[in-house]
Amino acid sequence: MKTFEYSPEVRWSDQDLLGHVNNARMITLIEECRVRWLHEEKATHITGGGLLVAHQSIDYLVPVMYGPELNLTVTVTRIGTSSFTVNTVGEQSGRKVIDSDVVLVHIDRQTGRPTPLTDEIRAVFAPYLAIEDGLTE
Repeated sequence: MKTFEYSPEVRWSDQDLLGHVNNARMITLIEECRVRWLHEEKATHITGGGLLVAHQSIDYLVPVMYGPELNLTVTVTRIGTSSFTVNTVGEQSGRKVIDSDVVLVHIDRQTGRPTPLTDEIRAVFAPYLAIEDGLTE
């Protein structure tokens, strides 16, 4: 299984009054990682830029702190007819700190309606599947 790894810069201003990275800022850091992954895979070109976040969930396991490097790892857990699920796991100081799933729907930019993933798009995401039977119709 292929993975994409990224270490975003956690800034002093990302902290909240409790001294850890704010939960809303984590959404932005996860998005930044996902966008860099899609850009590296040139997925924006083959999808026509038509990817829409349909669902997002994050399990905050341990507070993320300013200072230690935050490492984010991307895999794909499901490829459906017109959508796929991206999993991002964050680690800091050797501990798993977040686990996030985002469902992205491939849409036609003119109509705004879901459209099937092409074989070309599936070929980009299939190597990232975290489970053997992640390909579904």
